[in-house]
Amino acid sequence: MRSFSFVGRSAAVLLLLAGLVSAQLMSSKNFDVVRVGKTGISQGKVDSLAVMLGEQQARGRTLPPEAVQQLRWAVIDNLVGQELLKLEIEKQKMKVDSKKVDSLVAVFKGQFPDENTFQAELKRTGITLKQFREKIEQQLLSESLLEKKVPYPKDPTDKEIAAYWELNKTKVPVNDTISGAQIMLKRKAGESAQALNDKKDMLKGYAAQVRAGKASFATLAAQYSDDPEARQTGGVMSKFIASSKGADFAKAISKLKVGEISDVFTTKDGVYIFMLTEKNDGQFDSYKHQIDYILRVKAEQERQLAIKSFLDQLAKTYPVQYLNKDYTPPDAIGGK
Repeated sequence: MRSFSFVGRSAAVLLLLAGLVSAQLMSSKNFDVVRVGKTGISQGKVDSLAVMLGEQQARGRTLPPEAVQQLRWAVIDNLVGQELLKLEIEKQKMKVDSKKVDSLVAVFKGQFPDENTFQAELKRTGITLKQFREKIEQQLLSESLLEKKVPYPKDPTDKEIAAYWELNKTKVPVNDTISGAQIMLKRKAGESAQALNDKKDMLKGYAAQVRAGKASFATLAAQYSDDPEARQTGGVMSKFIASSKGADFAKAISKLKVGEISDVFTTKDGVYIFMLTEKNDGQFDSYKHQIDYILRVKAEQERQLAIKSFLDQLAKTYPVQYLNKDYTPPDAIGGK
């Protein structure tokens, strides 16, 4: 199922992404493949966004044709959804607090070293500050409308997690294997005690970011781990026995619960932190983290279906026309 989560992501980042596309539309592909009401969506815009999203996901690898096609469908769904929401927002005469817009602009500017760099980026992407603010405003209004019509699901309760466990506990494997992810910084020959302590402090900082929800463990591993495979794997280590990694490793993670990150520990090869994601011991506490995730995914899938239903209803008021079969997603919004 394709996702309509364009409303729930970081607004500033996605809006700049849309701005990037506007600078690339002067091409032979600048003709409409979809129309929403009186607004056309061009092949060039769809393809440019799909390429950019593909580059983000591929990280230098070549995506298979079917993956590229799925990205194209997702882009079309998102663009059509945005236009439908925009029309409904105009109909309802919704407004947004300018302070919220100011706050998001400030957040985005904070990602650049100074004002001049930010302005240069806007100029490079062919978008003015006024247009940028308008896009942020539209994003906030879209979020507000969707939240009103299709509220975000509530967090799973302890009772729901326990009920899921009772229904599925006989299906779980029971063995000595675990899974997780690690970030490793190599120890160099003759390295000073200060250098080693600096590496430990770095890892403590990475762990703190993950615990605070400011970064994902996999992203940090891909960026900073000295493990040569981490860029592709995010430091993931699937189904292994802890003792196979050595006594120091096994001791350091022996008391971890699923979802926890270890203290910094050292071996002869390097300095590590490890996040435990799976422990196949058949005990409820070891599966609570996974069950919580499963229930959240299920709830989000149900919300995506509800969003699709809401957008289909809007498409009855604001007609959607698909003008090119190659740019008509299966189960398209407002499609027959």
